[in-house]
Amino acid sequence: MTGDEEVRPAALDEAFREALQELEDYLEDLPGERLGELVLPFATRWVLPQAGFDLARLREEADRLVQATPLSERILAGYVDQVAWFVSQRMLLDEAEQPDPGGAQEKLATVRDEIEQRAATVAAAGYPRVAYAFRRALEETAGGEPPANPLWSALALRIAESVVPSP
Repeated sequence: MTGDEEVRPAALDEAFREALQELEDYLEDLPGERLGELVLPFATRWVLPQAGFDLARLREEADRLVQATPLSERILAGYVDQVAWFVSQRMLLDEAEQPDPGGAQEKLATVRDEIEQRAATVAAAGYPRVAYAFRRALEETAGGEPPANPLWSALALRIAESVVPSP
């Protein structure tokens, strides 16, 4: 996005605006270095549908892994992180089950662009601290190739969280 483009807030319904205002208020008294990590789950969940992944397939595969795991292992701390690692590896494959590093990079770039667009949207809608936090999250997750990139890992964790029951 260039500086010449006008940013128009996407349609944010009233309930979403209320949630953004709560987040804006919460972030106000926090140190800047914590903001990126705090909004990363929200930002990645918000953009995940636009990332270009076959979410139904990834969730189904993750769910099969969860169902095949004995309950005694599913209740261990860190289990969702193990499922996220599995998902992050599956995210690297194309429809033919072949590694697609170029496609993975494109999806990661799409996610970064989507988060930047969301930052511009929330800034234009009057939530500058949330926008700053989104941009901070982008800075903190810059660099590294999938699956080692922190933003990639965060996306995989969002998918894993959708199939792993909360303790």
